[in-house]
Amino acid sequence: MIREFIRRMSALRRSKQVGCELDDELRFHVEKQTEANIAAGMAPAEARRQALVALGGIDKTCEEYRNALGFRLLEDLIRDLRYGLRQLRRSPGFSLTAVACLALGVGASTAIYSVVSAVLLKPLPFRDSARLVRVYTEFPEWPGGGLSRFAVSPPEFLELRREGRAWDQIEAWTTLSAHVSSTSEPVRIMVPYVTGGLMSMMGVAPKLGRMITLEDASEGAPFTLVLSHGLWQQAFGSDASIIGRDVYFNDSKATIIGVMPAGFEFPPGLTEPAGAWAPLQLTAADQKKRTNHMLSVIARLRPGLTTKAARSELAGLMEQSRGRDTAGFHSLDPKTHPAAIYGLRDDVVGDVRLAMLMLLGAVAFFLLIACVNVANLLLARSSARRREVAVRRAMGASTPQLFRQFTVEGILLSFAGAAAGIPLAAAAVKLIIATNAGMIPRIREAGIDGSVLGFSLAVTVLTGLVFGLAPLLHSGTRSLSLALQAATGRAFGSKSTNRLRAVLVAGELSLALTLLIGAGLLARTLWNLQRVKLGFDHRGLITMRVSVKGEAYADEARLRRLWSELSERLSALPGVRSATVADGLPPQRFAVHNDTQIENFVRRPGGPLENVDFYQSVGRRFFETLGIRLIEGRFFDARDGFGAPPVVIVNETMARTFWPGASPLGRRIRQPGGEWMTVAGVVADVRNAGLDRPAGAEIFLPADQLHNVTPRTYVILKTAGHREQVLNAARQVIRGIDPSLPVALIRTMDDVLGEAQSRPRFLSVMLTLFSTLALVLAAFGIYGVVSYSVAQRTAEFGIRMALGARQSDVLALVLGQGVRLTVAGLIIGLACAFAATRVLSGLLYGVSPADVPTFALVASLLAAVALLASYIPARRASKVDPMVALRYE
Repeated sequence: MIREFIRRMSALRRSKQVGCELDDELRFHVEKQTEANIAAGMAPAEARRQALVALGGIDKTCEEYRNALGFRLLEDLIRDLRYGLRQLRRSPGFSLTAVACLALGVGASTAIYSVVSAVLLKPLPFRDSARLVRVYTEFPEWPGGGLSRFAVSPPEFLELRREGRAWDQIEAWTTLSAHVSSTSEPVRIMVPYVTGGLMSMMGVAPKLGRMITLEDASEGAPFTLVLSHGLWQQAFGSDASIIGRDVYFNDSKATIIGVMPAGFEFPPGLTEPAGAWAPLQLTAADQKKRTNHMLSVIARLRPGLTTKAARSELAGLMEQSRGRDTAGFHSLDPKTHPAAIYGLRDDVVGDVRLAMLMLLGAVAFFLLIACVNVANLLLARSSARRREVAVRRAMGASTPQLFRQFTVEGILLSFAGAAAGIPLAAAAVKLIIATNAGMIPRIREAGIDGSVLGFSLAVTVLTGLVFGLAPLLHSGTRSLSLALQAATGRAFGSKSTNRLRAVLVAGELSLALTLLIGAGLLARTLWNLQRVKLGFDHRGLITMRVSVKGEAYADEARLRRLWSELSERLSALPGVRSATVADGLPPQRFAVHNDTQIENFVRRPGGPLENVDFYQSVGRRFFETLGIRLIEGRFFDARDGFGAPPVVIVNETMARTFWPGASPLGRRIRQPGGEWMTVAGVVADVRNAGLDRPAGAEIFLPADQLHNVTPRTYVILKTAGHREQVLNAARQVIRGIDPSLPVALIRTMDDVLGEAQSRPRFLSVMLTLFSTLALVLAAFGIYGVVSYSVAQRTAEFGIRMALGARQSDVLALVLGQGVRLTVAGLIIGLACAFAATRVLSGLLYGVSPADVPTFALVASLLAAVALLASYIPARRASKVDPMVALRYE
């Protein structure tokens, strides 16, 4: 019967009678034209012949007519769409599983691509942003590998502005924290102080008022302020009449002259975006301080000038500048103190480029795993549809027609997955932005925009095209008769198809293993960072930022008394063991690299320069409050008040650097032009350059002895009671001293440390999420292959058991297939991971990219999950009833 069916279908195809009748659409046009011809006086036969000629030529077949009129393709596509929808409705379990896999893959890849696009690919939102560059100074001969991307001093900036020929415009800024208040509670914000042409250089018009100009930035000009859109809404209620109003800005008045539009951020990449912009008024004294590297510099290159060409022009300028300053290495010099140029966008995102590309690679692996899972589902389903393919071939369907049909089904699946995945991606992007995404610059620009949707569409169409191939694999290599026989129940799939599914699962396991090992290495990094010896006891510490405003504290003596009184009264609170003040917090502080004269210091070739990385102003009981260990000498005490002989305390690194093998006690140091200070003590190193870096040389100055007292300080409380009760009491004390004192950045020291770990934590969490989902998908993949194999071999297992095989024999037989797949996946995955984790070396701390314990642990985990996924269908196979299996066969 089967052979007769195939013979008749083939004969029908050869006779060209299939599809030769006019379809309804064509018949309608022919009849209309025929009626018009008869009305014009033609005979009926001639009228019909002329109608056919007018509609494409009388010698064409009916099928050619439909193609000529463009109806065939549209008709076929609509028919394929309807058929594809019917097929998906007939298999709801398969459809929902495939859509879920694709939704996870498309959603995750779209979310991460939107972040990567915002951070790495999008141009900065400034006019001609491709021509914007950052200008730095560097100290290549500095001990420890040199200083790169260092700030610029005011005289160097003015020299670059005056004599530089590589740029049309060059501007500068420096960023400080400040507080702004009108009639409401003071608000602490980050404020870039900018030169007069910087804001207009960005090419973004203000929403209200005007921007800072050259007149605003001239020395002695009335102080002005431009608000960010966020601060305008938050502190001033979006008041359109704000322009011209005076507000308190730190300890003086400022006039608001403008409000920038929503989304404007400068400088780009700040973790905490700027709340306002103020003019940078460089004084005559500032313009002479060649060692005061305080400015960030930005320039716009001349049209057509590349960054490489600009560097060449800058090299000529440095040759001319060599030796102008008496402090030799502080002059611009191509060897000892060069200026350097970097593209602005590359400079903003350079620190996270590797991390972003790594995440993009991880999500590509995850998408590939999801697609492999769906491909395996389609391959399993294609075996059940081999009779359909055989019948359609017998009826004349060509390979392109079949490919089109299955491609339509694959694209339907892909679009369903994308429809579910894009909302997941939008929610994931919002969550990443809300959590600040590990201090990733430009993260706030991420979103589901046109380019991201285009990426998602491309992924969707590509996966649909790939899926369209699955049902056609190997369909042309066997005869129609064998294909029809394979669909009758005696066979469930060809060996080549089964082999392909096994290869896909092994690849899936290897990809999952690579992701898991990467996540394991980053988790080890995070664990190591949490176990770093900080040099102080962070338990029970609460920190807050307090600033003064107005002219009431212009007297530095009063300011010193304020900080001293604040420490004493807070120390007396119930639940507070100790309180102190400091101008910075570990473990991440800005290195000042101040020139420091050390008495009787003789520089050795290759030895240290007379320069100290960190200066820290601290109150009494600072070391006791933070639990910093005393190595030698004493802490600050009542003897170190204002007017007493000036003293300092240094850390171990500084003592080791400048007085190796000797005690620094009694030695004297000073800043250029300052008074000599005697070393009174040595304390243990505290992490000050970051958790993953060794401590730099640090000098601690007693706040009670300073002439230039900072108007802003951190208050540090060592608590033993309930946090909220202590904070409420501390606020009351501060209001009792001065109700106008703004309090901001209230955090535990654990929060401060958490911020220092935020980037590795973000990467670890994201990679762990992707790798866990990949592990689940891989487990389902191996489960599907083994389960399908069990279904194929049910009769075989029944015969084996009828002939005396034990359940354990069948169990071992099936598990062997899972073990082979697992071992193949592990071998390939370990090799891939060994090569791939090399790119992680710059993101790791305290662990090697080829860490054997991590590789072994993760491989064992994956093997256990894969074997469990194989054991479930294997156990089912061992329970087969021989009589039932043989009866089914």
